[in-house]
Amino acid sequence: MTAATEEMLSGIRTILRTFTVDETRFPPAEGRIKYNSIDFQTLYFLEATPGCSNAELARHLGVRPTSAQSTCDRLIKRAFVRREPSDANLRAVALFLTEEGRSVVAAIKRQDLANCERMLAALPAGQRATFVTQITRIADSLLDG
Repeated sequence: MTAATEEMLSGIRTILRTFTVDETRFPPAEGRIKYNSIDFQTLYFLEATPGCSNAELARHLGVRPTSAQSTCDRLIKRAFVRREPSDANLRAVALFLTEEGRSVVAAIKRQDLANCERMLAALPAGQRATFVTQITRIADSLLDG
């Protein structure tokens, strides 16, 4: 492991702890709900893919269908998600955000954007676009492989 890799690891750990564990400095979803990575990713996916199936959600998240099901059950109890009969398959159900779910996703996005602004502000203005390009390249490579 190189010194650069170790420095990167330290930086990533600090960012993750700051934005996903320490709820005092940057409360998730503007303080509306506690951070739970699978819940947040599920809400984001359902916003982008209304009417998806549990199997589609599980594939997107890279988890077992039972894990996706448990996540949806939890989000349904909180009135963020609802199940409806699927138009495409009468034996299946489709997943949708509720009005409250859409409101929470909007709060999550606002907080995420504010967190990104905070991180970008640490860089000189002339380096921000390059950083965004590089981190996007890294994220895209993770999707490819």
